[in-house]
Amino acid sequence: MARDGDDEFLTTTEYERLRRATETYREDLIVALAGRVGLRPSELTRIRPADLCDHDHDGDRFFFLTVPEGDDETREAYVPRAIAHDLQKYRAANDIDTGDPFIAVSQRRVQMIVSDVADRVDGPCDVTCRDLRKHFAWRHLVEEHVDPRVVQSVGGWKRLDSLTQYYPTPTTATIIDAFTTQPPTRSGHRRGRPGRPDSRIPAPESRRTDRLACMEALGRALTEASTDEDVRAAACDQLADLYRGVWLCDERGATRASVTPPRTTDDHAENGNSKRDTDSATDNDDESDVPGAILDATDALDGAESGAVTVVDASSVAADIGGVLSGCSFAVAPLESSETVHGVVCVAGDSFRSADRTLLADAGRRIGLTLTSIERKRLLLTDTGVALSLRSTDSSVFLVAASAELDCQFSLDGVVPIEEHSLLYFVTASGAAVSEVLDRVTDAEAVEDARLIRDYGEDALFEFTVSGESLATILVERGGNVRELSAQSGVLDVSGVFSQHADVRSVVEAVEDVFPETDLRSKREVEVPTQRGVRVQQSVQDRLTERQRTVLRAAYLAGYFEWPRGSTAEELANSMGVSSPTLHNHLRKAQQKLLDSVFEETDPALDETE
Repeated sequence: MARDGDDEFLTTTEYERLRRATETYREDLIVALAGRVGLRPSELTRIRPADLCDHDHDGDRFFFLTVPEGDDETREAYVPRAIAHDLQKYRAANDIDTGDPFIAVSQRRVQMIVSDVADRVDGPCDVTCRDLRKHFAWRHLVEEHVDPRVVQSVGGWKRLDSLTQYYPTPTTATIIDAFTTQPPTRSGHRRGRPGRPDSRIPAPESRRTDRLACMEALGRALTEASTDEDVRAAACDQLADLYRGVWLCDERGATRASVTPPRTTDDHAENGNSKRDTDSATDNDDESDVPGAILDATDALDGAESGAVTVVDASSVAADIGGVLSGCSFAVAPLESSETVHGVVCVAGDSFRSADRTLLADAGRRIGLTLTSIERKRLLLTDTGVALSLRSTDSSVFLVAASAELDCQFSLDGVVPIEEHSLLYFVTASGAAVSEVLDRVTDAEAVEDARLIRDYGEDALFEFTVSGESLATILVERGGNVRELSAQSGVLDVSGVFSQHADVRSVVEAVEDVFPETDLRSKREVEVPTQRGVRVQQSVQDRLTERQRTVLRAAYLAGYFEWPRGSTAEELANSMGVSSPTLHNHLRKAQQKLLDSVFEETDPALDETE
């Protein structure tokens, strides 16, 4: 990635912006493994679960990848704990065997995926796999001050002088600072120049270690959290190890959890000590209005979808922030999961470097994903939910426009989430010719592809790949299940079921923001039909991976199990963006687990009676 001047390489902020532009688990892993582990495209396609190993050091656990380099040579690449955890989750979700590659695509396809992700980033950002590997070297050498010999070893560079390109030419000021600022003593303090009391300034290596420890602890805490309150409390507790104050706000800006500094002596405040109290947001008048004042001074809440971390000084905030927070800077990051923003995290600190922005963006993303996951689990495990019925006449909804233009009726049989935040709609159309439906629907901006599954004469079953904005997408992204959806003569009715804890107001507002000609018709409590056929349904939830459930449901809705088949395996694999062998593999394993649950749990006495 060519730049002018010293800013020659992909910066950490640019890298994180690129990573936030990924839309699938696989895309995120490719960008992470290239930019944070330093893998080449050819290496990305060869690493396997068997290559991921862990090492104990000083009572803690660290991860490495044994990377094949060719000619039977390998190297040990260091893997941040969060990325190792993502690799393990990706393997479980996709049923990857120990000896199979994590990224089962060609080297050329890896390069195309990185290019596709870069195209989604605003502004000139022509990023390649080579740029990501350069960022890995630059980030560790220049920004995080890692020993060049270590970078050479884990990155697979043959010569140490290959890394000199990543260092800027030293200026006169840099040379003076290098010779006059001494390294830390054995006690951990720096021997500064006379008259410069800098013994309280932590070494960069120490601060980097603290950040890594914070994110590792946050990951563990979020894994154990089972409620929204647990998630927010855990986030506050872990981030308080790095920052002077922490506040988590919902999407309306109301503080839901916080860790605020206690009233204390100046000496106590200067050392940055804080008291953990996630219920004390209103106890200290000086700190109680901090989140509101910071959010009023920025557009962080309104512009949270961008994923950017916003930093402001206390001097630019209208409210008078005093006490131990006087003179602090504040950073705000969105709590985001895909298209859903659950609010923001606001922290106070003396200053914020690029590494802090990266940490906060990553923390916001993890917290947002965990909140969405908990919302969906609630819906699966509860007997009742909240059903929202909406009616739309908005012509930007593609089924509204198509039903009005063709004077026909559409009825949704089911939706299946697939990669890249897309949905497969399985829709029955009545009152229009097949060719007319295909021509009209494929012209819609939100529809990526459409195909006929089966023509019954008076009506026909279609599959639509919807990648743009749609009502169903908004409901699914916010933890809902689409129960019913139909459109006739320009009027669409949709019903989505959410858990009892869902923020119904935010769901409706999200729909109305995108499709203004949409109204909430009713809100009622309903029974959630996930417990019907208790044993088989329980097996579907407990035994099948998320990927197996997705493939099985798509195959069922696409008529794959009917005779004659409504869809071939090749057609279904193409719709889902996977290879035919991969689809067959998921289907076989899913069917085996379902049959096991049926025959293993059959009552022998019932068999004899029958």
